[in-house]
Amino acid sequence: MGNKEKYELLAEGNIGLPSIMGIFAADKNFKFETVQIEESLTNVKDFKLVSFNKTEETEGFNAEIEYKETIFNVKLYINSAENVDLNNFGFANAIDEQSLRLATEQKYFLETLMYFELDPLTSFHLQLKVMNAIVPNASLVIDYSSYRLLSAKWADMTAKSPTPPSPDYLYTLHSVYDDEGENRRYWFHTHGLHRCKSVELEMVNIGQGAEQMHTLINMTVKNFLTRPVEEREPFMIGYDGLGINLCWVRWEEALKDFPENILGGFSDRNEEDVVHTEPSGILFAVEDGNITSPEIYVSTLAENPIFYITTEETERMSALAKERFPAFEKVFRKEYKQPAATKKSLFKKVFGSKNEDVPGWQFLVKLGLPVDDPDKSGSVAEHLWFEVLAINGTNITAKLLNQPYWIAAANEGDINTYPMEFLTDWLIYSPDDTYTSDSIYMLEH
Repeated sequence: MGNKEKYELLAEGNIGLPSIMGIFAADKNFKFETVQIEESLTNVKDFKLVSFNKTEETEGFNAEIEYKETIFNVKLYINSAENVDLNNFGFANAIDEQSLRLATEQKYFLETLMYFELDPLTSFHLQLKVMNAIVPNASLVIDYSSYRLLSAKWADMTAKSPTPPSPDYLYTLHSVYDDEGENRRYWFHTHGLHRCKSVELEMVNIGQGAEQMHTLINMTVKNFLTRPVEEREPFMIGYDGLGINLCWVRWEEALKDFPENILGGFSDRNEEDVVHTEPSGILFAVEDGNITSPEIYVSTLAENPIFYITTEETERMSALAKERFPAFEKVFRKEYKQPAATKKSLFKKVFGSKNEDVPGWQFLVKLGLPVDDPDKSGSVAEHLWFEVLAINGTNITAKLLNQPYWIAAANEGDINTYPMEFLTDWLIYSPDDTYTSDSIYMLEH
């Protein structure tokens, strides 16, 4: 099947690669046995095991699982750990050295293969639940689709949660650059979106604002996972007083307007490089109906833009933030001393700029405040970052860290008390690390 047909099938949502993941036990004496696997899947309340049998073609099992009124066919294989070189994978989150060591001591691990029958996050969440059911005491999770390793502690926490994890775990964003100093050029490209029935996304020949472009493509992916956009169709990803508009063009067409030898150009894509010749869309800015490099938004993105997040993702973030807020509050009551540093330095930390003058711990929440005119803003709420000063039951007293676009009565530096229902996200900055609702497990173990 050629790429032309693949693009058409992807546009119709009728094609996708399987999601392939593996899990390593922590116990060196753990044995993968037929009875144990079937009983583990049978006893889980989150899903229903419909059928279970050995595969005919290879040493493995077929598990037919019903989840959210949908049938998933999950293939399970017991593989030799000697066949996997963990050094070929990156890290999706923090993994302690002991867990890595225990994984390398295993003789076998469980590999799972399944197609995403529901939306990507729900399907991915089920795959984690299946693996966690069979190997409840794990040392490491490996995601072949995104070429990354996942913390088993994170996987256990996530599998037991009713809320799916961040879409960041569905893909990885590779940043490739040359070594030409001030003239350095970047090629950003994703891996993992094909299992989500989407084209991969890229930016090529980026020479300025690498950090801003990295953020822009990440925010675009999060929208694509819920609301895919057709090729060359303009879409608005954010707002800075004017719209931040993008579109994508398949790489085979887009690269015709670039020198052949750029990173990510035709010279980097040949028949032997299967990965980078699959369907992928190169992102462009759209201004006055013309496409150009997304670099035109560098200065805009360096300020305080609003990125649009789908309703589905906002609801997921809010649910997870509220579910794990007790962990946030526990650390807050233990470590919070006084308002450390200024709102300016905290604001910089939220948006990625390191500031060595900010000591101690800082506790931030994102709250969705009602806007003055939903018709004008395009949303009923504007999501803003606050520094937490006090927590009292279901109320949060906090200081606003950025200037709203759509709420005239609110200003940067305002201190007010807000109900928990406004909570959509949170962050904890320690002197040494950053913790989110997805990484709070690092402080709990």
